[in-house]
Amino acid sequence: MSSCLFASDFNIMDFSDPNKYEWENETDRLTFREDYYISKEMLQEYRALKQSPMSNALKNAVAPGWGHFSIGSNTKGQIFLVSQLALLGTSIYYYERSMIHYRKYKTATQIDEINEHYNNALVPYRQSNLLFGLFVVIWGYTIYDVIVETNQYNWNRWNEITERQRDQNLVITPTGITWRF
Repeated sequence: MSSCLFASDFNIMDFSDPNKYEWENETDRLTFREDYYISKEMLQEYRALKQSPMSNALKNAVAPGWGHFSIGSNTKGQIFLVSQLALLGTSIYYYERSMIHYRKYKTATQIDEINEHYNNALVPYRQSNLLFGLFVVIWGYTIYDVIVETNQYNWNRWNEITERQRDQNLVITPTGITWRF
């Protein structure tokens, strides 16, 4: 209600003045309109092709390499997948070896057997922790890398769209044929 009381006079001539947009004639206005529609189509195509870096990071956090596979970086995805599975599998293997000796350590009654089983359990346990730590570091790096790669993927899609648009000198529209220089 207060906006109606304090509203200034609306000047239709100022609102509809084409010179404020630097349109000198009807051709300039139509050229702007065509450029606007082309830009809108390019943006729609880009939005359809682009991928979210955060969703790809989440994919990589759940399954190693999944985010890389979704952007078409299959070699990197395979390398990350194999390396993480190998590290995790080897870490579990050494942990199980350590637990075998640890169980023997807990049931041993002689001091020599206790020391031997404890020392035999300690080495694979350290190896297991080292490999698991390396797994976590590579897991974190894959998440970072897929964010960078997805942004690069999106940038490449935009460049492809704009290059394709620049290559289209001849445009056939419902209103006629246009040749752009």
